[in-house]
Amino acid sequence: MNGASLWSERRSSYWQEARGYLKLILNSGFVASVYFLFIFLTVYYQQFIADMPANFPVAELLTALFAWRLTQGKVRTFVKQADVVFLLPYEAHLGEYFQKSIRYSLIWQCGFIVLIMLSAGPMFTARIGEGATFWLALVLLLIVKAWNLYCVWEEQRLTGSGDRISHILLRLLVNAVFAYLLFSNSPFWLLLLMLIGMGLLYVFYWRMFSKRHSLKWERLIEVENSMVMFFYRIANVFADVPALRHKVRERRYLQWLIPVLGGNKRTVYHHLFARSFIRANDYLGVYFRLMLVGGVLLYFLPAGWMQVAIAVLFTHMTMMQLSTLSYHYRTSMWVDLYPIEPLGQKQALTFIALRLLFVLALVFSVIVVFTAPVLYAVVTLVFTGLLAFSGSTSLIHRKKGKYSRVR
Repeated sequence: MNGASLWSERRSSYWQEARGYLKLILNSGFVASVYFLFIFLTVYYQQFIADMPANFPVAELLTALFAWRLTQGKVRTFVKQADVVFLLPYEAHLGEYFQKSIRYSLIWQCGFIVLIMLSAGPMFTARIGEGATFWLALVLLLIVKAWNLYCVWEEQRLTGSGDRISHILLRLLVNAVFAYLLFSNSPFWLLLLMLIGMGLLYVFYWRMFSKRHSLKWERLIEVENSMVMFFYRIANVFADVPALRHKVRERRYLQWLIPVLGGNKRTVYHHLFARSFIRANDYLGVYFRLMLVGGVLLYFLPAGWMQVAIAVLFTHMTMMQLSTLSYHYRTSMWVDLYPIEPLGQKQALTFIALRLLFVLALVFSVIVVFTAPVLYAVVTLVFTGLLAFSGSTSLIHRKKGKYSRVR
């Protein structure tokens, strides 16, 4: 069996499918929203760099950012569920397959580090150094990222999640120490000495996992599925993704929210949509993350019309996420057994989305009240409220693009 050709075939198959969804994403208004947000943040970022206080903890901030990003990362293997049966006997012949997976993942992960470093560039050059100092720091970060990714590959051989978590914490500590030494202008010989120590730690500790533990195919499949589902959840905002699997969390402590969201009508779809929002596919998590990010931006922005624009933008992004609820039961035959008119589903989704968006609009308006004149808070409430009403009654019911065939 040729491992290299098998890997190339699977990579091509994945990207052939992904391109169909990416076309829908790029043709949507979401990209324009992200572009607007990027331009806006760039302008205020430059203003912040120009007015940055002398005691601002640049080294500490960059240490926290890069320690997290260096530690994060997974190896993309493109393995499938059936490989446990069909490829497991050929594991000894798949060395080139997994090496190509590691190199492929390393390119992507290093790309993220480059983007973050370029984004932090103005802050870095303003306080730490510029020119050769900046590029040397970037090269050192890429070397540390490669070290982390090879360690991640070996950690996948461990059986227990507790063992993997303990090694992740160990790498996080090592990355934090290295990043702090880098961003605090420590001597180069000290950084080089630490790189040598990390290399020895990999050779004489992490690499020994391959001699004591076999490759855990179930773990590889779990990691691969999580990465594929992450992309599917993003694409599901813009298109119906038949391959998306619903992930359910029990969340008993939030059961009291079901009647609050569903209202007193207690119809089938009111109950189902409210329950799905709380328990399935991280709808609740995305809702609160958008609320948190939008709220933080509104709090730190200078008072003005830009606050209103950001509030409307994040309300629109939340509305797009809530629109995916309408497809949650599309493939469930049990729901079709209920003797309910299809109009009831639309009314229930409108009811729940309207409540959630009005809560978001109210939260954003309250934040603006404490950071800007009352006029801006009133305008924020009016515009976000109008968008919440029009979005929940019409926009979220528009049919998304279709790319239903999953190759």
